[in-house]
Amino acid sequence: MRIRRTGARVVATALATIALAACENGDGRGSPLSTSTTPTVATSGPAAAVDCPMPEIGQGDADSVLTPGPSNGLPLSTARAEALTIEAVVLDAACAPAQGASVNIWHTDSRGVYGPGGADECCYYQGTVSTDRSGRFRLETIRPGQYPQAGAPPAHIHLEIRHTSGGLDTEIVFTANAVPPDSIRPSEVAPVFLSSVNGAKGRTWYGEAAFVLEP
Repeated sequence: MRIRRTGARVVATALATIALAACENGDGRGSPLSTSTTPTVATSGPAAAVDCPMPEIGQGDADSVLTPGPSNGLPLSTARAEALTIEAVVLDAACAPAQGASVNIWHTDSRGVYGPGGADECCYYQGTVSTDRSGRFRLETIRPGQYPQAGAPPAHIHLEIRHTSGGLDTEIVFTANAVPPDSIRPSEVAPVFLSSVNGAKGRTWYGEAAFVLEP
């Protein structure tokens, strides 16, 4: 799959995110603390207007973990980077888990560059994963950088989500707001709060996100 880095755009119509709260224990390590609630199925209202209750994020199955890497024959990026893990869940327009949804993800390296040069050279970080029976997936990657140009948008991660019930094209951006919303509402981007925690591979940035598909 060849992606033009200069032509990406957001076409999201039904999206929201969840923030992560972190607590500090005696040894100073941050532990993720979910503040989400159990999702319920909406029974009325047009799909685009539905506010889905905030789902429980949790950890997905092992087969629903994506570690993106170079695509289109590109080499590995040589830029030093910080590790990033995002746990996410995908819901259909009725607020039910979207099992088996295909999630295609791509983003820049820590310098804000998609590839070694040229608009068609993408990407240092790209990959596709399917959601598990609970609609969950996990992204294990690096924290991308902002484009190295004046007036560039914030650092972000592109997502193309496809399912038998619908789809969504959107972006994850990063926010300093640690207060999770009560429900998932239509939005063009997903502002994800990141916390620095100790993981299996050492210190990493951690965040959580939820997405609702457009039918």
